[in-house]
Amino acid sequence: MKKKLLENIILPLGDQLTGGSFIKKLKYWREVCDLSQNELNNLQKEKLSKILEFASSNSPFYKALAIPHSSDPYEWLANFPILKKQQFRDHLSQFLTTNNFEGLTAITSSGSTGPPSKIYFNKEELSSNRALQILWWEWAGYRFGNSILQTGVNMQRSKEKAIKDKLLNTRYISAMSHSEAEILRELRLLQKSPRDHFVAYASSLYLFAKTSLDHGISNIQFKSIISLGEKLLPHFREAIERAFSCQVFDTYGASEGFLIAGQCSEGTYHIYSPHLIVEILDDQDQEVNPGESGRVVLTGLDNFTTPLIRYEVGDMAVKSKIQKCSCGMDLPILGEVIGRQTEFLITPKGKYITVQNVVRIMKHFPEIGQFKLVQEVADRIRLFYTTDEQIQEIDHSKILGMFEEIFEEPLGMEFNRVDSLPKAKTGKFQLIENNLGST
Repeated sequence: MKKKLLENIILPLGDQLTGGSFIKKLKYWREVCDLSQNELNNLQKEKLSKILEFASSNSPFYKALAIPHSSDPYEWLANFPILKKQQFRDHLSQFLTTNNFEGLTAITSSGSTGPPSKIYFNKEELSSNRALQILWWEWAGYRFGNSILQTGVNMQRSKEKAIKDKLLNTRYISAMSHSEAEILRELRLLQKSPRDHFVAYASSLYLFAKTSLDHGISNIQFKSIISLGEKLLPHFREAIERAFSCQVFDTYGASEGFLIAGQCSEGTYHIYSPHLIVEILDDQDQEVNPGESGRVVLTGLDNFTTPLIRYEVGDMAVKSKIQKCSCGMDLPILGEVIGRQTEFLITPKGKYITVQNVVRIMKHFPEIGQFKLVQEVADRIRLFYTTDEQIQEIDHSKILGMFEEIFEEPLGMEFNRVDSLPKAKTGKFQLIENNLGST
């Protein structure tokens, strides 16, 4: 009853009041899931042709490239250069297809591979992305009216988000500071007031599971758990499913507005091909063979405000050998996502510093390029960073002050300016490296 009320009356009314199209988009994306492989291919081809045509005519950056038009949009796409994050970040205004910012929403990327980027969406584009996210939740068994526990980084909820939390029966808690005592309080609350689904960063989910297992708490169970934002390592998944007696559904997206792949009930990562094109390329920018790993390059098919064509997101992934999933959906399949390895640092008072903590703090310091935190002893964290040559000095005290404000305790931090940071074997810069006990 509540599901019907929300989906047929309350949420459509909300769309009317805000000028959004969330419910309309959700129903559309649900229908797309039932399309055959041939229908999905035709839809993607049609949308690709439209975005290439629009971007080439309306985006100053792509207009200046003057890529020769082709009747085959895939041939046309192949002639576009690979777009690096730094290039996009430095020339954002040249990518935008409008000078009128009224009604647009700016989303800032996570900055996990360098300074964050800003992406603009109009209301329809934003509604489409939000609907796709809910669709992934529905793959995990979510239905409107189910209760949710969700972690996030911004506890200053806007009026619109507070209403959304209320309507969707969501309890929103901070992912920025997890201590064992804080997690135990949340677990005790879950024992008294259970929730149907837990939606959180992979690191948060693991810390909740680890604390639950360490303290012998075995009476908390969810219908499903949805992981986002970070790589879900195998031992994370094992601990989470053991602690909370349910399946974990992992999702893979990029905060530039790409919802790349989500797991179905069979555990397969399905690429949402009508929303984007995923290329997995080798060092010569050629598509890798099935079973091989390569760089993830994305072309968005839904954002006409800030079109991104052949955008290298900074991750590595494996091209799937599997062509068909037993779940019944004909959406293409993605193999393993290699990037976004996750570790934790530990404060003197036992709080966990996660990748999400770090990137959210460092977003406030755009003068810093890439960075990495290393912990080798319990009371000291070393921050290595790069910055432009013309910047003479970085105010380390401000960075330290923000870390200490978030974690509410003194931290021993050392700062090291370097020319470059070494890449991890995954091909990405590993933001956190915990070497406690290894020295």
